[in-house]
Amino acid sequence: LGDTAPRMPNPTSRAGRPVAIALTSLGAFVAFLDVTIVNIAFPDIARSFQGTDIADLSWVLNAYNVVFAALLVVAGRIADLVGRRRLYAGGLALFTLASAWCAAAGSAEELIAARVLQAVGAAAVVPASLALLLPLFPAGRRVAAVAVWTATAAVASGVGPSLGGALIDAWGWRAVFLVNVPLGVVAVPLAVRLLAEQRETG
Repeated sequence: LGDTAPRMPNPTSRAGRPVAIALTSLGAFVAFLDVTIVNIAFPDIARSFQGTDIADLSWVLNAYNVVFAALLVVAGRIADLVGRRRLYAGGLALFTLASAWCAAAGSAEELIAARVLQAVGAAAVVPASLALLLPLFPAGRRVAAVAVWTATAAVASGVGPSLGGALIDAWGWRAVFLVNVPLGVVAVPLAVRLLAEQRETG
């Protein structure tokens, strides 16, 4: 007798491609959202940590951008070696935990350290998410898939300040980090369950 249990869509099949696009684009969304969403929160963060020099506090913004950019290429190679789904899910889990730590930070130093971990997670997510997406589509349809992924990342960067302002007005600056947590909590187990593992053997 065959297995009669219901199966989730296979992302390597045509039916699973929309799921794969949604999950990989979500990773890109949260990673690029945090490039800009925190900028609008900086004055409120500075008021919370009034004893901290502004030059030091600016690392709340700079640490994320510098570490994120520096690790992208390295993370892409690691994803090829250890597994793209593994690095994507692990990076997104790290990003989610670091976001919760940012929201709970009791000092500027703690917040900066959490932002560094956030950036490490984001740097793992971005190349792994795109690398997971490309092999699922024939060459003629990859441009459309990449366009969706790229547009999602661009929208995230664009809406960051507006979304950040709304969150700060409603709940304070810590909300700009907390917004990542439910997204990550949902996305990580779905990625593990639904995305097929891929790696380069050469």
